[in-house]
Amino acid sequence: MPPSFFPALKKCRENKPAEEGIFPVEFGTNFNHSFRRSGKSRAAACSEKNKGTMKEDSWQARKRQIGMKSSVFICFLICVAVWSKADPAPARQDAAAVAAPARESSWQDMKRLDFTVAGRPALVIVPDKPLPGNPWIWRTEFFNAFPAADIALAKKGFHIGYINMENMYGSPDAMKLMDAYYDYMTREYRLDPKPVLEGLSRGALFAFNWASRNPEKVAGLYVDAPVCDFKSWPGGKGTGKGSPEDWKRLCQAYRLTPEQALAYKKNPVDTLLPLAKAKIPILAVVGDDDDTVPVSENTAVVEKKYRKLGGPIHVIHKPGVRHHPHGLLNPAAIVNFAFRAAGAVPPVRVVCIGDSITFGAGSNREERWSARLQNALGEKYEVFNLGISGTTLQSEGDSPYTTKDNYTIARQIEGDIILIALGTNDSKPANWKNAAAFSRDYETMIKELRTGNPKAEIYCLLPVPAYPGNYGIRDSIIRGEVIPAIRKVAGKAKCRVIDLYTPMKGEGSKVPDKVHPNGAGHAIMAQHIYKGITGRKMPE
Repeated sequence: MPPSFFPALKKCRENKPAEEGIFPVEFGTNFNHSFRRSGKSRAAACSEKNKGTMKEDSWQARKRQIGMKSSVFICFLICVAVWSKADPAPARQDAAAVAAPARESSWQDMKRLDFTVAGRPALVIVPDKPLPGNPWIWRTEFFNAFPAADIALAKKGFHIGYINMENMYGSPDAMKLMDAYYDYMTREYRLDPKPVLEGLSRGALFAFNWASRNPEKVAGLYVDAPVCDFKSWPGGKGTGKGSPEDWKRLCQAYRLTPEQALAYKKNPVDTLLPLAKAKIPILAVVGDDDDTVPVSENTAVVEKKYRKLGGPIHVIHKPGVRHHPHGLLNPAAIVNFAFRAAGAVPPVRVVCIGDSITFGAGSNREERWSARLQNALGEKYEVFNLGISGTTLQSEGDSPYTTKDNYTIARQIEGDIILIALGTNDSKPANWKNAAAFSRDYETMIKELRTGNPKAEIYCLLPVPAYPGNYGIRDSIIRGEVIPAIRKVAGKAKCRVIDLYTPMKGEGSKVPDKVHPNGAGHAIMAQHIYKGITGRKMPE
């Protein structure tokens, strides 16, 4: 019983107010019937027992006795009711119950709702068009830092959740807050009972720890430069820098001495078995040169153990990158992971690799073949135009595509369909060496793209004709050497070929500057690319 129960009962017995809001109640003669047994009232029974020995007026005695007994009885009922409502038993229910009304604002042109749970600031981002079942990704730390993946997911129908647990480092107390927030979000906002957890850096401590306690409530984990063993960071007991101030706060949050923290056996690297048994997928993104949270002491340990336990894990490495920046140059791979983990169907990703023709020089944005392809394929597809003006396929060219950020994106994006449209700038006198060099670099590109996109279907697009008089592009090299080399490489690599040269031949009016097709030229290209991908005629 709650501590307030017995004092309240005592005061009721004394016929005095127990506390503010609880008062004794006296009743008149009508309430006497509540105490009848065998047709006699308590007062009557007492009177018979004492056989006239009562010195007070019998009516006044009965009234006082009934009033006191009634007060005790009613107060007892009130206290029981208060006790049943005030029971602090499951902290998670109490914490969720005290969530305050939401304050509405805007985040990235989407609705943001702020409120409190267990006294902590919390929020949810509500997408304009939520996906069926209300899937969501739960950012455990650093809301709005490196938000590209969150923005992309919200725009595609995911809710974004967050509760402030600053300086709690995934401690047991933080787990209680996460329980409360989870209960509130799934009950009040009807979000999917299995969120995708997102842990950046120390945020991974929260994500892994809560997931290992609640594997049945987790769809997947996306962790980025993750802290998987706090001895590494903030402890600094390995090769990393560590953080003395964070180490001190972490020990306080876990209620451990530094010596106990070093012997702690419930770091994420230690608690992977429940996740593996539940087959929870993990996506980890790491910078290979991270000297703050070294990969070898954190992600690499988790990857090795998780695979051995039979758990599904995929690690995306960023060569030459340190702890920051988090995320990827294009978040498509993260978005795809979240979709699949949550049981949603991600859009089919079409990746367009090319030069200024692919980029769309000489045409408006909506006229480009990539934009027309997007419109024709519809919302179940997502077309990425990664064209960069002036680029060559050859690594020895004056502007190799493989040295650009867009090529990194193409390798990380986990595309379903990849369209390679390079070779035009290779025909310049300064760039063209021979077909063997071109073919070698083309084969290398296909291999690298397949490494990062193992399930992708790769199409090799033949360049459009070039007309004399501009940029040094030579149609004779395109027609006589580049196209035969592409066909040969495509056959060897088992890639499909889409011919853009033949349908654009004789269409000089649609290539005003002799190299870059205008909107009408892009329309012809889009029609043939669409048919090459789908096998159908492009809708009008």
